[in-house]
Amino acid sequence: METLSIITILGFTLFLSQFFLTRINQKLVKDIRMVNVLKIHKIIGYTFIIILLFHPIFIIVPKFLDNTVAPVDAFLKLITTFSSLGVILGLIAYVCIIVILITSFFRFKLHLKYKTWRSLHGYFTMLFVITATWHVINIGRHSNTPLSIYYVLMVASGIIYLLKTYLFKSPKNERIN
Repeated sequence: METLSIITILGFTLFLSQFFLTRINQKLVKDIRMVNVLKIHKIIGYTFIIILLFHPIFIIVPKFLDNTVAPVDAFLKLITTFSSLGVILGLIAYVCIIVILITSFFRFKLHLKYKTWRSLHGYFTMLFVITATWHVINIGRHSNTPLSIYYVLMVASGIIYLLKTYLFKSPKNERIN
């Protein structure tokens, strides 16, 4: 159970680092070139989206080891319980991450223009990280005060950098696009 929690926390933390593995990080782009930044971004993104997609299963797996609730019953309760704000936020975050994965993986098959896709990707990522962070802070087993502050600071700084890039384009940013 603890190993699954650590994997999920690591996945979420590395997913938050994605804000800084983009064109926002001009020093990184200059040092290792945008093509390499993009490769790293994709590898981390796809790897940890998969980990986060398995998060609900990580909650259900331990149910196989005890006799309190059947795993199927636990899963159905998990996806149909709307009385908990934390669960609702988790479901919203889960839908966002599925949209991010589908639009990233099938961008060309969906015939999305790059600018449209990038905006969609960024705004769904913002919605995901806000709802997922709120979910983690609200019902996370390991969300103590220092970890919660860390997550809020990571999300806030990532969103500020993303919005700065989207809303206040400098001539330098335009060249990269």
